[in-house]
Amino acid sequence: MNQTPDPSKCPVCGQSNQCSLSNPATATQPCWCFSAEIAPEVRERIPDDALNKACICPRCARGELPAKP
Repeated sequence: MNQTPDPSKCPVCGQSNQCSLSNPATATQPCWCFSAEIAPEVRERIPDDALNKACICPRCARGELPAKP
């Protein structure tokens, strides 16, 4: 059973993705990722069920490992 991805969480690391579109207060503003360069190897880490449903976070977009809790 697949769950719908949380549009405010990065589907790669689970942290906040800072997506302006997922926040009602900023939903009319373009997301930071619209102008970001995201490496192909990072795109490959996005689960199929999250494609076009949740942004990755800036940290993952840069190819950095998620911070450990």
